[in-house]
Amino acid sequence: MHGGVKVYRGTAAAARNYVEADRSRADDYYLAEGTGVARRYAAGPDRPVVELPSLTGDGYEAWVAGLDPESGGPRGRLRTDAGAVRFVEVVVNGPKSWSLAAELHPDVAAGYEAAQDRAAGQIIGWLAEHATTRVGPRGGQIAMPVERLEAVTVRHYTSRAGDPHRHLHLQVNARVFAAGKWRGLDTVAFRDSIAALNGIALG
Repeated sequence: MHGGVKVYRGTAAAARNYVEADRSRADDYYLAEGTGVARRYAAGPDRPVVELPSLTGDGYEAWVAGLDPESGGPRGRLRTDAGAVRFVEVVVNGPKSWSLAAELHPDVAAGYEAAQDRAAGQIIGWLAEHATTRVGPRGGQIAMPVERLEAVTVRHYTSRAGDPHRHLHLQVNARVFAAGKWRGLDTVAFRDSIAALNGIALG
């Protein structure tokens, strides 16, 4: 894993373009033209990580916007200003030499991608146990554990320059369920988890 934690603020359409921009057109899977797939997961502190139906481009945009991809309904009271947090992202990858080896050997490619998927699942599970939200009036808020969070992974095979670079964008939605309703993820606490997340990804 590299690059630390990225907190994404902006429109859902721009998020879709952002994911598209982080790979070359040599990739087979991308969201901008509606053919790409984001794998979607849900987890909670007392439940395992489960994979939900995958998202194509339009579903991904709805998810980023804080909407339920199935019903289209908003998940709680959503901010609409430019500073609204949409998701928090980490990138799961490894040394470039691993990507080069994967290009030459299908068995290495399969093993490498499976390892990235396992790391992503472990990160999502860890976050489900430790992520928090803030509850209460301004100035009197308290931290509460989340009961459900959702994340997606988008796999890329190349860098923007077209070089072999297999990596996963792991994005945790800023809308989490706790204390009876959808609320905002505590991104400050999330940032403080980077050392643990790096340990999981490298373990």
